[in-house]
Amino acid sequence: MARHQNRGLQKICGCPRKTWPKCSHSWHFAFKWKATHHRFSLDRHFDRHFDSKTEAESLAEKLRTQIRAGEFGQPAPRAEMTLQQLADVYLERYVRVERAATEEGFKVALRTICRTEVPLPTGGEALAFGQWRVADLVTDTIERFREVRRGQGVGPVGVNRNLGSLRALLNWAIRTGYLEQTPFKRSTEVVVKLSAEHGRSRRLDADTDEEGRLLKACGPSLRPVVEAALETGMRRGELFSLQWKQIEGLRVEKKRLIWAPRAEIVLPWAKTKTRRDRRIPISSRLRAVLEMRRVDPSGEPLPPEAYVFGNEIGQRVDSAKRAWSTAVLKAHGHKATLTDTSNLSAESRAALAQIDLHFHDLRREAGSRWLEGGVPLHTIRDWLGHTSIAQTSTYLAGTMRTQHDAMRAYEARRASLQQLATEGTKRHQRRPRTAKGSLRKPNKTAVRLDAPVM
Repeated sequence: MARHQNRGLQKICGCPRKTWPKCSHSWHFAFKWKATHHRFSLDRHFDRHFDSKTEAESLAEKLRTQIRAGEFGQPAPRAEMTLQQLADVYLERYVRVERAATEEGFKVALRTICRTEVPLPTGGEALAFGQWRVADLVTDTIERFREVRRGQGVGPVGVNRNLGSLRALLNWAIRTGYLEQTPFKRSTEVVVKLSAEHGRSRRLDADTDEEGRLLKACGPSLRPVVEAALETGMRRGELFSLQWKQIEGLRVEKKRLIWAPRAEIVLPWAKTKTRRDRRIPISSRLRAVLEMRRVDPSGEPLPPEAYVFGNEIGQRVDSAKRAWSTAVLKAHGHKATLTDTSNLSAESRAALAQIDLHFHDLRREAGSRWLEGGVPLHTIRDWLGHTSIAQTSTYLAGTMRTQHDAMRAYEARRASLQQLATEGTKRHQRRPRTAKGSLRKPNKTAVRLDAPVM
């Protein structure tokens, strides 16, 4: 029987070989050259999915040519460098070194940008933005990208985040010499401006016990993350990068957990968005959550390098986006449905948009609860890691319930003050009167008849 000739191109899945050209799994490339093995997914390498076997074989042949010539993995000449190639260098040379804790977030943002298909100024089919030459990027190109993202249903906030990531990438390219100027500016004038954003004020509805329904809908791995977010106000990336060595005041002695009187979460500057050290006191509720996660399934304490909200053995979990979406839908009476590619269906996405609850809203919920509980504003600023009280003030939001309670308290206080004022006026107007009703002024020099004789 003749042996199959894959030539280093195959699919690593459970599908039969004859269905590979039709199944949705990624093509994998393998090639050995001069004792070096090259193995990777074409989808991951080129950051897009390839269905056609013919296209995959063509790309594989180009990769073999680059490897033989020693050009594979080398930066492209500056004049021919594409946006995707620049993004790869940016991730490797800057993000991985200076922003290691948030590397995954940068990857997701740049992947979205590079996959967006932007129309060419000369017409014809749109081209993935990552395939555009960096030298061809002008102000109009950025505006076209903005229009495409808006047409895809992305709101002003989402588009602004895309433009912010793209601007940061191009500014870094200028600092490192890959570019001479950025399309976001002409001379010193900013020509690409971000859209005005409407500040979010979404909070959990206490009247309908939205928090309780959400926690009940969460799986065993997501629930402690949600509870920790409500107790600490930490960002999602900060939570998933949290390690046991950052929990100060908790020690393990003979498999017993012992808490210090003042236990804190320590966030070093390298793991925070504002690049500043931060400390957050650990509440009693959070203590219970941490105690349940401190040991592995065998009862042994996890090492200091293990991740607090990782898997059962302390390995890092990068994201829980799917679990969060599913829990939010379930908490509001919807069942998450998926497409053939394991993404949320259009109906589920529409329901999720209608609910309008983001994981980041838990951070606002935490800060607002602290404010309602009497925590000083400057302390909330420090716990949230903001750079100014003004930022904290605009970030927090009160619920309609607390606003109605405040109005009732105000009206009760005003009514009490009016009553005191009325009673004081009446007492002031009372004067002693004669039988005829005229006012009688007391004689200060007269001797009282009933006064005792000394």
